[in-house]
Amino acid sequence: MLPFAVVGELEAFALKADWGYQKVAFLRQLLERYPLVGFVPELASLYARLDAYSQGKLRGQQLPAGMSARNMGKNDLWIAATALYLDLPLHTADNDFDHLPALGLALVKEPT
Repeated sequence: MLPFAVVGELEAFALKADWGYQKVAFLRQLLERYPLVGFVPELASLYARLDAYSQGKLRGQQLPAGMSARNMGKNDLWIAATALYLDLPLHTADNDFDHLPALGLALVKEPT
């Protein structure tokens, strides 16, 4: 499953990298293999909760020890909200989501 934000990021990458028709067509062919998860209203509440928590502003929820408040990328928040909504693990190679298991997000760290 692919959150809509991931598809947007991939399309933006291809556009900024000036991919030609063949590469873009191949990307879209690959994307068609996976179900697209669009916006549903419940995502907005999850997005807001994750954003407030990440900034250390969610009442009753402190960040884990050693973690400081941060502004997450907006697409990262949509991706995390989608994983939470679907109760699916989020596969990532970076550390941007490391503080979110405290809110129930399952992470699978992929090697880089």
